[in-house]
Amino acid sequence: MALAVHRSLTRHRDLLIARYELALEATRRPELRAFYDRTGAVFQEQLTALLTAAGSPDPARQVLSLVAWADGLMFSCAAGSFGSRTPGLEEIRTGLRELLAGLLGGADEARGS
Repeated sequence: MALAVHRSLTRHRDLLIARYELALEATRRPELRAFYDRTGAVFQEQLTALLTAAGSPDPARQVLSLVAWADGLMFSCAAGSFGSRTPGLEEIRTGLRELLAGLLGGADEARGS
């Protein structure tokens, strides 16, 4: 996931910005909203399966946190207040590890470890 975020910010920045423009347009056009939501659901299902396999106590809820982190980072660096700064791959990996440790740390507690 870190590699995908990094590539979006470096190799595919124009596509990333177009994706955000599409998301905003989908708020005004129901037919586009339906397509956008269907496309996103596939990615969400894959992340839910990964978090479930990793022992997440609440994968459906935690997918939202994971997606919000990635989208927030990408938006901030592509169009937001960090637009002039692109984090390196290792920086993104570190942030993702920290987020996952926080999310999945509850998995040990839920299992009684």
